[in-house]
Amino acid sequence: MSTPKEQLRFASATEEEQETAVEKRELYLRDGRTLVISEQGGEQLVEVRSESGQLEVRIQLTEEGPVLRMEAVRMQLKATESVSIESKHLTLMGTEAIAVEAGQLTVHSTQDTVITADGEVRVVGTMIYLN
Repeated sequence: MSTPKEQLRFASATEEEQETAVEKRELYLRDGRTLVISEQGGEQLVEVRSESGQLEVRIQLTEEGPVLRMEAVRMQLKATESVSIESKHLTLMGTEAIAVEAGQLTVHSTQDTVITADGEVRVVGTMIYLN
């Protein structure tokens, strides 16, 4: 039986085998989901997989820091106060909408605003600078 502090170990493997080997622990959850903890190529992975084996959540522990990946039909964030995203680069993409109303992006700013669009642009403000 493993203890909570047990580390993933390679049983009697050479260094070369350790680099390519995959050590894996699985815990079966309700509704058929599986929690998988593994080590691949020196990086540790924590994954939640659906009953069919499809990846739902992955935390990859890299030398640069953790990388979070989620794949779902729908994702929701809810906060009573605010949600903050801080990043060097942020990309939002939607095939139907990136706003409350489908196909329309509404921007309100109390600071300078820069907008680039392939379609028509309507801007309301005290001073508008074009080109």
